[in-house]
Amino acid sequence: MARSVSAGFLQFPLATDIPTSGLDFTAQALRHNISNASDELSSSFRAAYTNTLKPHHSFLIKPIFSAAMSATPYKKDFYAKLAENPVKGQEAMNTWLHALERQVTILKQFQSRKEAKW
Repeated sequence: MARSVSAGFLQFPLATDIPTSGLDFTAQALRHNISNASDELSSSFRAAYTNTLKPHHSFLIKPIFSAAMSATPYKKDFYAKLAENPVKGQEAMNTWLHALERQVTILKQFQSRKEAKW
């Protein structure tokens, strides 16, 4: 049964790409924000949205995401809530983000393989 469910799920390329795109969106937004110290979160998330999720969204969904990008917290507030100690928080974020990026890479590699295409 698991094989037939998996086969059915993987027959829809968009359905399998969306979870990966969501993870990639998060990874790209946070990496952009860490790498560009002067950028606010909203700028980083807008850039990541354009690169990952936007191609999958219709004209009805795009304005909703645009509004959501404007609702992101300020960078200083976001990082202050993650950790009391900014240095330790930055180290933890880099470790977590590296792991997320690695998982996204593994998923993308799997999805591009012949075995993943039914």
